[in-house]
Amino acid sequence: MVLTPDGLLTTLISADTWTMLFWRGFLMAITLTIYSVFKHRKKTISKYFVKHNRETVIASLAVAFLFAISSISFVTAIVNTNVANTLFLITISPLFAVGFAFIFLSEPVSKTTVIAILITIIGMAIIFGNGISKGNLIGNLAAVLAAASWAGSLVVLRKSVITNISLTIAAGGYIIAIISLIMAPTLKINANDILWVGLQGLIILPLSFGLISLGPKYLPAPEVSLIVLLEAVFGPLWAWVFIKQLPSNASLIGGLIILITLAVYFFLSVRQNYKSFS
Repeated sequence: MVLTPDGLLTTLISADTWTMLFWRGFLMAITLTIYSVFKHRKKTISKYFVKHNRETVIASLAVAFLFAISSISFVTAIVNTNVANTLFLITISPLFAVGFAFIFLSEPVSKTTVIAILITIIGMAIIFGNGISKGNLIGNLAAVLAAASWAGSLVVLRKSVITNISLTIAAGGYIIAIISLIMAPTLKINANDILWVGLQGLIILPLSFGLISLGPKYLPAPEVSLIVLLEAVFGPLWAWVFIKQLPSNASLIGGLIILITLAVYFFLSVRQNYKSFS
């Protein structure tokens, strides 16, 4: 629930896209770095990287870069389309994760997963078809890239031994800030934008991504994915309540196809997991 207002706040920010990205990434990175330093008082950041082997460091950097790509793509999507389209398309990230795991890790894919992927492609096609007619193609493509890169980071996290995920995500924030510093025409933002960016960078982003990264330790992955789907439900709701932003009928139909398919898919996965343990 903490992450659900992010799309709305991004829409409310009037600053240039790269200026917004700089402050989002920088503030989030600083917050997570401070948290990591206090949590691991006995380990300095340099000792953390020296202690781990080369593969772990490479995995951490891969996650950081993928997270940076996902965040930049998310903001680009919000700016070039609407909150609903962006969040509907980003919800397919778990299916991307399954596909990446199959391609790169040779993990098996169930028939249920294949069916879910095919149905969500139909929902995506409806959203994309509507986006082309309304000039939202760039935003929709950016949302899919955000979903794919986020899924890639989760696959790397699952198959690597990264003990300090918060610091890894912070590294992604610094990468965003460095890229944005080069691209942004200015770093100045007005008073209203300071409030919205501050909420994002100091509270919403570090807290939500920190909690999401902890989720798999206590819940099966399908249950975590079901909880993350809440953003696609409440995110468009906040946009409608506060700025009267409504998705088109076609986008709503495509989004509902995706959401219902994923909800059923994850429900079946959770039930199968419980049957396996019982």
